[in-house]
Amino acid sequence: MVSSSPTMIKKPPAPVKKFPWRKAVWWTIYLISFAVLGWYFVHGFSYYMTPYAQRPHHPQYGQLRPAGSLGLAFGIAGSAMMILMLIYSLRKRTKLLGRSLPLQNLLEFHIYLGIIGPLLILLHTSFKVQGLVAVSFWSMVAVALSGFFGRYLYLQIPRNIQGNELSLQEIEQMNNYLAQDLKSSFALDDETFRRVETICDNSVRIGDGTISAILSLLRDDIFRPFARRKLARVLSSALPLRAEQLQSFLEISFERVQVKRRIAALARVQQLFHYWHVIHKPFAIIMYIIMCIHIGVAVWTGYAWIH
Repeated sequence: MVSSSPTMIKKPPAPVKKFPWRKAVWWTIYLISFAVLGWYFVHGFSYYMTPYAQRPHHPQYGQLRPAGSLGLAFGIAGSAMMILMLIYSLRKRTKLLGRSLPLQNLLEFHIYLGIIGPLLILLHTSFKVQGLVAVSFWSMVAVALSGFFGRYLYLQIPRNIQGNELSLQEIEQMNNYLAQDLKSSFALDDETFRRVETICDNSVRIGDGTISAILSLLRDDIFRPFARRKLARVLSSALPLRAEQLQSFLEISFERVQVKRRIAALARVQQLFHYWHVIHKPFAIIMYIIMCIHIGVAVWTGYAWIH
């Protein structure tokens, strides 16, 4: 293989990097949070399983009813988390918080609050919702569930280290930079590089329609380890590389496959992300309005202090 001396290409904007220690910290926080919530659920299991009409006679009624000592604490903590979720939107859409708080870190905090907050609210309701509060509760559930899907769409759009969305031109520039890196690092001639390009292109399978494209992305993410091993097998059989070279070559090639995949699906993901906002926001607005009414009525009537 002979080097083809490719034209130098300017390095593209650095994409978001995920540091292992940060992932470990968040996993620890989630595990602790779920353990605490699980303990409270087990602690009140007998009460939660008691028919609603018989609960006033249960020994834990004073603690676990919505206005009880623990029930009220669950409600306050859950509501506080739901309100703190707005910090992400405030930082994203205004300049009030400046640019000192990275969007990526705030998004992780936003997601954490969006998972733990509703679970605390669920404990606050003691698994019994009715009337106007039920509308807020199910709106909250819709917001939380759609949030998972929105998070997935968000991750499909490449972003720089500030968390800002990269343009199609910047993503293509990233792809060209990886191609140049591949050619120069391994001294690939044009014919060999075209063979690698064909292998990478064959690994990118995106459906034609928007829904089909999203299903393709989901399928590829679920089976990513298998796709990586398959790519390794094809590359090792197509190129005369030593074992120590193959791993590095595979890393760059697989990254290129992911970039090509995002280029192919970008327009459809952006379109669906826009529709997701249209659906997600009304549920969030309904949830916050009814939550404020519920809290206001509870404080005004002194319900929380009536035992």
